[in-house]
Amino acid sequence: MGTPHTKNMNGEVKPNAPTWLKVLVLLHVIAITVWALPDPTPDALAKKRDPVGTEWLLYWNHRHLKQFQPIRAYVSVSGFWQYWDMFSPNPSQTDIWVDAIVVHKDGTERIYQYPRMFLLSIPEKFLKERYRKFYERVNNDQHAFLRPVFAQRIAHLNDDVENPPVTVRLRRHWQQILPPGKTQPTTYNDFIYYVHTVDQDKLERDRKATL
Repeated sequence: MGTPHTKNMNGEVKPNAPTWLKVLVLLHVIAITVWALPDPTPDALAKKRDPVGTEWLLYWNHRHLKQFQPIRAYVSVSGFWQYWDMFSPNPSQTDIWVDAIVVHKDGTERIYQYPRMFLLSIPEKFLKERYRKFYERVNNDQHAFLRPVFAQRIAHLNDDVENPPVTVRLRRHWQQILPPGKTQPTTYNDFIYYVHTVDQDKLERDRKATL
């Protein structure tokens, strides 16, 4: 089968994309548009009030089209998923970061600072933004299953053959971002939200793998 052709107004023959490709592009545009539309406000999503106007469209899209499994599967497998909550309609109002208290075999403690965008130079921010994004997942209770792996990795990064880490305590620091015109607090709340007993066998395997 050759490539379909069409003629322009001057009678010149030009190649044309096959129908199946046009359909594929159309479905792709529909899928990423459905997925990229932001979610409605939490009150509208929880039906505490009826969505109106544009918010009704966002509510209907979230409740029906975003839950359509073929669309969810396509954007997830292809890597075209995207979230716009950084911009709208509900950007994050919490400044949050994490460090870890690493306790070694002899009882000494070391503070491990997980990469924090505020402390990095602009070139480092470009290289390490993925670390911030990863922590958004680890911090979320819906992804608590990642915490043992996260803490074990921190133990590996702070490994000492003579004095190996035995416990890792993940510590969350946060403060609310106040509206414009209000004085922003300078102190952070903190809370140890996960305590991990280091898997010494895995620590040994990781140690050998990096030699």
